[in-house]
Amino acid sequence: MNRLLFLLLVTLVFAGTACNKETENLPTPEAVMIKFVNKSGESIEGLTVSRADIGYLKNGSTSEEYFRYEKLGQQFGYALVETVGTIDGKRYFTASACQGVCDTPSAPHGEWLTPGYYKISVRVSNEAGGDYLEFRMLN
Repeated sequence: MNRLLFLLLVTLVFAGTACNKETENLPTPEAVMIKFVNKSGESIEGLTVSRADIGYLKNGSTSEEYFRYEKLGQQFGYALVETVGTIDGKRYFTASACQGVCDTPSAPHGEWLTPGYYKISVRVSNEAGGDYLEFRMLN
């Protein structure tokens, strides 16, 4: 029984280490570093987010690399980006909740992100009138 508890404890320690592996060896960032998580329900082709070519992002996956942004803002949990991508042959653009520039009339409550590592989810927006993607801050 003690051996079983010991093995369970060792397994939990290694599992916790594996979960934090991604951030352990990352250098101190000098810019905003973003990974995108596709929660749209569909794979996205040709995804471009604020001039960064993300490319193909499979449904349910996270971009393999971090994308560097010198400046990136958020307002009310939405990343303020410009985007275009294709889902099932249809072009999708930025949802209105994700548009604007911090500290301007387009995003008066926007805040600039400090240099660091972030994850942003990509979802299809329920916004009426078109095919839109929204970008929510995950951390």
